[in-house]
Amino acid sequence: MEPLSTVIYTLFRGTPQHAEWVISCLEGAWVGILGERLASACRPSRYSEGRLTIAAVDPQWQEALQEMRSDLAARIRESTAGEVREVAIVLGGGAQGA
Repeated sequence: MEPLSTVIYTLFRGTPQHAEWVISCLEGAWVGILGERLASACRPSRYSEGRLTIAAVDPQWQEALQEMRSDLAARIRESTAGEVREVAIVLGGGAQGA
């Protein structure tokens, strides 16, 4: 039997709301996925075709997050049942959704 998260992500795949839904789910679980300190330093800002863009609050955090990008990607991949396959780190805001 598949995990519920896998089924839910599949339901939205291919719809216009898919990217927005992935971002919303991540925002709701962000502290649980990354921990309070990391979650306060960044936020999910864009999702498209398996790639999540994370916006860092300042250049120092951007650099630190970049260094741990593979660990972040693994945590997020696990939390999204493989929906997010790649992570990019950028400075500041970014358009939400795709």
